[in-house]
Amino acid sequence: MSVIFLVLLVIVAAAATAECQDPKSNDVTTVAEARISGSDTKAVLHGHFIKKINNNKYVFQDATGEIIVDLGTDKAGSLPANESAEVSLEGRVEQDLIFAGIEAQKISVLN
Repeated sequence: MSVIFLVLLVIVAAAATAECQDPKSNDVTTVAEARISGSDTKAVLHGHFIKKINNNKYVFQDATGEIIVDLGTDKAGSLPANESAEVSLEGRVEQDLIFAGIEAQKISVLN
C-alpha cells in the first residue's frame, strides 16, 4: 500500500511541477541557441549589429556567434547609428535545412 502511495505522490508532484514552469523558459537568449532551435521559437538576444547586407537584412553578433536578422522595412530606421551600441532584439527564429535567421519584432538600444 505504501508503494502505491509513493508512486501516486511522485506522479502528483511531477504534474504540479510541469504546470508551474515559466512559459518564457523555451525562449532562446543566444545566437548559438537560436541556430539549433526550431522555427518560430521566440528569441530575446543581446548584442550588436555589425554589418548591413541589404535594406532589410543585417548581421547580428553576440558572444556566441553571428546570425542574419530580417528587420523589415519599418524597423530598419530604429537601428543605432553606432555599430558598438548594444541592443536587445526580440523576434522569432526562421529555420530551414541550411539557414537559420531571426525575424525581428522589436529592437531596443541598451546603451
